[in-house]
Amino acid sequence: MKKSLVAVSVIVVLGAAWTGASWYTGKLLEQHMADMVADANTQLKTHYPHAGLKLVYQDYHRGVFSSSVRFAAQPDGTSPDNLLSQGDEIAFLETIDHGPFPAAQLKKFNLVPSMASVHSELQNTPTLKDLFAVTQGKPLVTAETRIGYNGNTSSAIDIIPVNYQKNTSNLEFAGATLNLDVAKDMAAVKLDAKSNSLAFTSPNQWGQVEKVTLSGIKLSTDTTQGKFQLGIGKQALIVDNAIVNIDGKDAAQLSGFKLNSDFGEDQQNLKGQIDYQLDSLKIQGTDFGSGKLMVKLDKLDGQALKQFSDSYNQQAMQLLQKSEQSDPEANQQQAAALLMSNLPLLLKGNPSISIQPLSWKNSKGESTFTLQLDLKDPSKATTPAQTEDQLISQYIGSLDAKLNIPLDMATELTTQTAKVEGYNGDDAEKLAKQQVQGLAAMGQMFKLTSLQNNAITSSFHYADNQVDLNGQKMTLQEFAGLFGVFGAPQAPQQPAQ
Repeated sequence: MKKSLVAVSVIVVLGAAWTGASWYTGKLLEQHMADMVADANTQLKTHYPHAGLKLVYQDYHRGVFSSSVRFAAQPDGTSPDNLLSQGDEIAFLETIDHGPFPAAQLKKFNLVPSMASVHSELQNTPTLKDLFAVTQGKPLVTAETRIGYNGNTSSAIDIIPVNYQKNTSNLEFAGATLNLDVAKDMAAVKLDAKSNSLAFTSPNQWGQVEKVTLSGIKLSTDTTQGKFQLGIGKQALIVDNAIVNIDGKDAAQLSGFKLNSDFGEDQQNLKGQIDYQLDSLKIQGTDFGSGKLMVKLDKLDGQALKQFSDSYNQQAMQLLQKSEQSDPEANQQQAAALLMSNLPLLLKGNPSISIQPLSWKNSKGESTFTLQLDLKDPSKATTPAQTEDQLISQYIGSLDAKLNIPLDMATELTTQTAKVEGYNGDDAEKLAKQQVQGLAAMGQMFKLTSLQNNAITSSFHYADNQVDLNGQKMTLQEFAGLFGVFGAPQAPQQPAQ
């Protein structure tokens, strides 16, 4: 009996302590709510300065163990090109379980003390009425977030499945789950997202029913904010299968697509690597092989890259917001001009780009292309360029490129292409051999390639206005003259040996 009384006494004491701690945490949240929202708005301005959004909180009600509040994103009125129009808002309804042991976390057997656990639901507002019509009144996004006493947050986000039909187009989305960890002040972000499938069906330009299906989608990021206020770290994207189906028949299938990037920084520059990989490409059931591409970037001036990012993103957002009223071709031209106008900023640190390699492989061999390009900051040129070759020398320090295409591999690839186009086996192989041999002969005639070890090869080197093409040395102007570039006359033919 005495033991039972002791146990009851302990439970009462613990319950009283938990109640008091929860009440105190709730009061702390209420006292600091304005500061938390102000800090969030500061982060919005820092990371998305041209979005034109602000965060507000409304209808805060505090209880002993839980509270409720409404958060809304609204236009801040700083620009006519805000993402939201005046009067629009995107709101979340929040239920906050107070710490140190929020009830929502205890249900998951998470006993780590935390300030609060927050359940968030997207609210059906006039701005989102069309979205809620698609989801049949259900919130597209819900989230469970744990807020630590250090200000870090950990969220489990669910996006519900959607099946939406409009006219002759249809969207089928299996839903997604996201696990998101964000450090205080967004100094570090970690994300893992998964979705089983996404499919879009619509008529193409020839009136055929085209369906594109992506399955096994995975996205992960682990980034921190570097000294230049740019995100550095690792990112990865995986798509198990991408299928293009036309009128009920699979036209193309891409399997095992992977993208990985890894960027870091030193005292002045950023550098990193981006890898692409495709395990298999099938066209009308025929296996065309696999490919990969590895791109390395080095000596990207951090301050210049930040300036480029801010300038380009601001102008690109303005262009995007006006694109609905513009001609698509004009939009593409403006986007290209926008990129070129900001490009000189990226050359400040004399950056380099390397491709090691770009390759395509099938059952008969592997073709490879490698590139090393060292760029220069044109603003450091002592005299203005008077000719096109002088202009090139102000932008390019050196360039090395090599190409290797095995004849058997190229013939196999061309044979498969011919079969897809309707040729039978013998005719397809005969045509492929003719085309590959013709390509090899043409490359040799123009002195762009040579034939070595049963492969089409080519090597190109440029530095200090000098070109070495497959062992032939010449000036850049002479090289351009071979093809009539720069308005130069064709070089005289060499006497036959």
